[in-house]
Amino acid sequence: MKRSKQSGPSLTLVSVYRSPKLAPHLLYRLLEEREPHVNVSHRTMPSWTQHRKFIARRPYTAWYLIKSRGDYVGAIYLTAMNEIGISILSPWRGFGFGPCAIRLLMSKHGHRRYLANINPRNEEWIRMFRRLGFRIVQETYERWT
Repeated sequence: MKRSKQSGPSLTLVSVYRSPKLAPHLLYRLLEEREPHVNVSHRTMPSWTQHRKFIARRPYTAWYLIKSRGDYVGAIYLTAMNEIGISILSPWRGFGFGPCAIRLLMSKHGHRRYLANINPRNEEWIRMFRRLGFRIVQETYERWT
């Protein structure tokens, strides 16, 4: 697929829960690519078995693969508390898929208050969510003993 920033991405959201063969592989690849400064939910890479069990639990209200034309470019989810999580595969970063997928998710799920938990070292996602109209409402601290 030819990638162009000027034309803007045309996206569809494909349910993870309705894609049992493709979704686990794509989602695992996204986890493998994730850099430590992006993580907010886990410290170590889960095993393949742990990953499959997590998906089988259906942990999110909505969980989608992000598809642009014939290519899967990432994933996005919405929790029961209306928290948005998003990951874009590295070859597809910087082409506007993140903001477009977030807007699509919000339009699909209606008007409500949305949240995004972002690692404070992930400056790229912070800028993106701010451009989409999100504002900071909390800082969370942790201590391990």
